[in-house]
Amino acid sequence: MKSTILGVFGCLILTSSIFAQVSPRPVADAEIRDNDSMRMRALQLERVKREANKKALPEPDQEQIVKLAEIKEDFEGIQKLENEIVKAYTTGKTINYGKIEDSAARISKKALRLDANLFGSPADDRPEAGKRDEKKKKGVRELIIELDGAIGNFVRSPIFSNGKLVDSKVSEKSQSDLRKIIKISEALSEEAKKNL
Repeated sequence: MKSTILGVFGCLILTSSIFAQVSPRPVADAEIRDNDSMRMRALQLERVKREANKKALPEPDQEQIVKLAEIKEDFEGIQKLENEIVKAYTTGKTINYGKIEDSAARISKKALRLDANLFGSPADDRPEAGKRDEKKKKGVRELIIELDGAIGNFVRSPIFSNGKLVDSKVSEKSQSDLRKIIKISEALSEEAKKNL
């Protein structure tokens, strides 16, 4: 009987030690919580690192905001006015020289302001438009075609399509194209005025 009691007692001890080794359910839940909190902390640390690595861009001041708005307005306005010139020349029974003169003069003004805002040129620093070679004097049609090409070259400049820093040669080419627009538009305005 003693041996039976000892055997039962031994079995109880053995089973209790086996159950003690099995991890209960709450430990698994705590482990998942710990893994989740570790993941969350890692994500938060990564977010803090990214924000610290971001270069703080200075807030644009009011003058810069105005300049950017003017650049956008002039850039789009030059293209719209050029379309108006083409329509005035090609549509209708007669060529609307008054519209061509007005639109060309407005292109010149917008291009001058664009030159000042983009390249820092003074507004009164006009390219010499009136001095054209008399041998190569061009008519309204030729000037419209030339203006269209100059505006196309300027609009396709990497300055407007590339968000990165622009090479000085590209900048000089763009300014040259813009000054060509000024020169041609003023010549077109003068030539259209003669036909009124």
